[in-house]
Amino acid sequence: MAKVFEHILVPYNGTSGSEKAFKKAISMASSTNSKITVLTCIEERQTFGFFKTKTSKQEYEKERKLVEKQHLILEKICKDKDIPFGSAITKNGLASERIVDYAKKHNIDLIITKRTKMTSSYEKHSYHSTVENMFRLAPCPILIL
Repeated sequence: MAKVFEHILVPYNGTSGSEKAFKKAISMASSTNSKITVLTCIEERQTFGFFKTKTSKQEYEKERKLVEKQHLILEKICKDKDIPFGSAITKNGLASERIVDYAKKHNIDLIITKRTKMTSSYEKHSYHSTVENMFRLAPCPILIL
C-alpha cells in the first residue's frame, strides 16, 4: 500500500491550537509512517519605528532560543513514538506565505493546523486569517481542526 502522506507540516506557535494540531499529526504519522515537520514563524520587530536596533535583535534571539527549546520537546515526543521529526524557524514575513513557501520547497503532503477564532465581526470581515490565506495558496491538502 502506498503512503498517503509522507511528510506532514504543523505550523507551531505554542498555542493550544498548535498543540492540538501537533497531537493530530502524531496520531496520523504513527498510523501512516509519516515524517512530521514543525514550522514556527518569528517576526523580528523594530523597536523604534522602521529601525532594527540592537534591542530588537536581542529580543528576536531570545524568542528564537525559546522556540528551539519548544521544538526539542516536540522532537522528544516524536522520538519516543518512533516518528521521524524535523523542525524549522522562519524569520519575518506573513506567516501564511512562509508556511506555503516551506510546503512548496520541502514537498509537504499535508498541513495540519487549527483555526483560531476572530473576536469581532469587523475582524472577520476585514482580515483574512492565516488559515484562510494558506487554504488559498497551499500546494497540498490542509487539515483544519
